[in-house]
Amino acid sequence: MTPSSESPDDDVVDLETAARLCGLPTEMILEFSRTQVISVVRSSDPDAPEFDTVCLHRLRQIETLHHEWSMAPRSIGFVMDLFDRLEAAERELRAMRERLR
Repeated sequence: MTPSSESPDDDVVDLETAARLCGLPTEMILEFSRTQVISVVRSSDPDAPEFDTVCLHRLRQIETLHHEWSMAPRSIGFVMDLFDRLEAAERELRAMRERLR
């Protein structure tokens, strides 16, 4: 996941709330966290991940791939990596275009 540009004071939610908001099982969210498909905000308790708005948006994308496209978790990780690469390439292209102006 790309680093968040959100301020550290933005709202964060716990695992159960993230699961409810995004429509994913907590076990699936934890697996995506372990495989670094998503980046979580850690609280003082390392076993209690918290999720910011950027992570929640990414979890909603994952939910769409899982439910609407019937993708398996491994495939979702691959697709999310491709999304990240595409986003990075688009940023680089915009920066190059700006330099040429």
